[in-house]
Amino acid sequence: MVPKREILTTRQMRAVEAAAIGSGEITGAALMERAGAGVVREMLALWPERERPGRAVILCGPGNNGGDGYVVARLLAKRGWQLRLAAPAPPASPDAQLAAACWPGEMVALSDLGPEDFPAGALCIDALFGTGLARPLAPGIAAPLRLAAARGCRIVAVDILSGLCADSGRVLGGLDLPEAALTVSFQRAKLGHVLAQGGALSGALRIVDIGLDGWMAAAGEPARLAGPVPALAKRAGHKYDHGHALLLGGGAALPLLLPLAALA
Repeated sequence: MVPKREILTTRQMRAVEAAAIGSGEITGAALMERAGAGVVREMLALWPERERPGRAVILCGPGNNGGDGYVVARLLAKRGWQLRLAAPAPPASPDAQLAAACWPGEMVALSDLGPEDFPAGALCIDALFGTGLARPLAPGIAAPLRLAAARGCRIVAVDILSGLCADSGRVLGGLDLPEAALTVSFQRAKLGHVLAQGGALSGALRIVDIGLDGWMAAAGEPARLAGPVPALAKRAGHKYDHGHALLLGGGAALPLLLPLAALA
């Protein structure tokens, strides 16, 4: 379930985070810890059988999305999971560098991953690129995600599936992206989770509270989800693929007149 109906743009989410960190009441590293812990918590809630140690490949990008992935890796390692952590480049942001320094295991290049790293039933945790991505993924970056899907691994997207535009929901560059089984985002949903291909590729969407409600005013006026049930949201396809509706209107006597008209 999405606990709140407000939806933010990437600019709005950055404004909220900047306001919180600028207040001095919370640090970026603390938010990263909360985000990583939230991903693990939502994984185990959706798939209770995962309480038993399993296997996962964790893909960590160079930014703060990758930093969340390093936190996830450390927490799963404490639970006894067998992990393979791969990254296209070393962490670049200070908070991601700190998270990576706390990861006790080895890190390999994305190109080192092969089919044997993705046994059926394993998880692939996508922490490559989050809401700040503005360009298409390079083929070598997207390849592990496609390999994981082809091998029967569930993909868990951290914040948003890498390759999706977080503001439009479109796949950047028209790349062929596999669907995530679970997307865990933070504080509020983003437009890209529900628009265009994002609605079909995000899988089960879970929103984790990381303690930013006190600074939500910095976002300005958010968009809001409409409609009663997210499961009824339209996905890709033609409008007639989604059923039909018959609407009858008129005065109070109309139900009595319709049968007579049918007999005429």
